Amino acid sequence: MTISERNVDREALDWLVQVNDPGFDQWDAWDAWMAADGRNAEAYWRLAGAEADAVEALKSATVRIVAPRPGGIGRLPRRSLAAVAAALAAVAIGGVWFANSQRAQPWTVETAPGEQHTLTLADGSVVSLDGGTRLAMDRRKPRAVRLEGGRALFTVVHDDAHPFVVVVGQTTLTDLGTVFDVTQLQDGVRVSVSEGSVRVDAPADTATLNPGDSVIATPRGLDRRTLSPDDVAAWREGRLTYADEALGVVAQDLARALNRPITVSPALSGRRFSGSLTTRAAPEDQRGRLSRLLDVSVVDEGAGWRLEPRPGS
Repeated sequence: MTISERNVDREALDWLVQVNDPGFDQWDAWDAWMAADGRNAEAYWRLAGAEADAVEALKSATVRIVAPRPGGIGRLPRRSLAAVAAALAAVAIGGVWFANSQRAQPWTVETAPGEQHTLTLADGSVVSLDGGTRLAMDRRKPRAVRLEGGRALFTVVHDDAHPFVVVVGQTTLTDLGTVFDVTQLQDGVRVSVSEGSVRVDAPADTATLNPGDSVIATPRGLDRRTLSPDDVAAWREGRLTYADEALGVVAQDLARALNRPITVSPALSGRRFSGSLTTRAAPEDQRGRLSRLLDVSVVDEGAGWRLEPRPGS
């Protein structure tokens, strides 16, 4: 091992010790160090893995103390007393170490409305966040994510032994080797698959989705639909594509992409839309374009827009 490699390992070990402290709060500095050099993250996760193995061994380890013969513990050889003391100390330290290693280390990533951000996780999986999106994670469980709002595209490094899981409300998504898109809607969760497959476990039903499959999971069940796999990630380039989608769902996507509230008149509650919309037009052109493509009136209410039936329609 070179001097440079030893220095990286020392720094990684120092961070690992600090992260195990329940009072640790230097997450920004830790993130910066991890991102500064690929060797840093490699060393940190290698040592963290060794720590996890040691903790697992401590969980199953036992210390057997033989009761002294009549006459008192004073007859026990001094070397044996030292060994017992060392064993007890190891168990005590291991218990604290194990407790700290299992303590949740939560962190969140949040984008502002209209902003997009790409995040690379510790295992190499990549998450693309749409505007107004919030992800909650635990550094001790790098393959478990909670989507608390918004939309995210997951490009997952598959691992049969450690499935990647996304939780949205009461719905759980399990990666089966996948690129998939997840959106939290007002009345459920939309999941669309570009590559591989995803198992959807919702309160009302369960399904396995393959490329081109999409579903909206609501308390009433699973509303299935199909789309081109190439369209799953198109929102990152400002294109939204739909096949017979409810106008209310389209409005939620537009609101997120355009950074403005968009509501739908009850008179249009049954309206559905098929086609593509661009979200990269200039604001002064966007209303007119949406009006023509959606066949609605787009009413400017100041803080946001409202979709109404066209006069006479």
